[in-house]
Amino acid sequence: MLSDYDLFVTQLVTLWIVLDPIGHLPLFLTATAALNPNDRRLAARVGVGLAFLILAFFSLLGQFLLHAMGISLLSFQIAGGIILFLFAISMVLGTPGAAATAAGGENSALSVAVHPLATPIIAGPGSLLTMVLLMDNNRFSAMHQGITLLALAAVLTLMLAVFLLGEPIRRFLGSSGSNVLRRIMGLILAALAVNMILSAVAVWLHLPEI
Repeated sequence: MLSDYDLFVTQLVTLWIVLDPIGHLPLFLTATAALNPNDRRLAARVGVGLAFLILAFFSLLGQFLLHAMGISLLSFQIAGGIILFLFAISMVLGTPGAAATAAGGENSALSVAVHPLATPIIAGPGSLLTMVLLMDNNRFSAMHQGITLLALAAVLTLMLAVFLLGEPIRRFLGSSGSNVLRRIMGLILAALAVNMILSAVAVWLHLPEI
């Protein structure tokens, strides 16, 4: 059995890899490209905070909810992959409401913080499934689950710091660079979503790993 310190470090590293704060910075910049700096900071704080609540809530009750509704983790992964794919398509093709977001003020910042920032960018299918596994009620005690939540809070705090330091990068890229980056990241996100769906189908049908 791992000590509390070793468990915290293990959970911290696992969640850092899954949530990938550095890798999510381009997604944050593209999702908030139409906001002014103050609204962008507001979206970062609200989005990360809301993502923590979503991940914590689902990790604590996700197993019970899915079991009660007769939904398997594979079904949840496929559904999440489809939603993530649709969001990626909107990134690649562009969203008609982008101009309106720029003039929407705080309401638009909060709207972006909820979707797509909190979910599906941060609290996406992969991170939700990871939290369910790390908080397995059959394997870990309440203290161990508390350590997992502490590790989640630490990683998301670092992610918020990365997001708040992303403004100089956005200014360097400019409008054209941000548009190109959004489409590139959309393609990568679409590929990730497809891979999630195919991986779940492969497990279901007992096929070789993709």
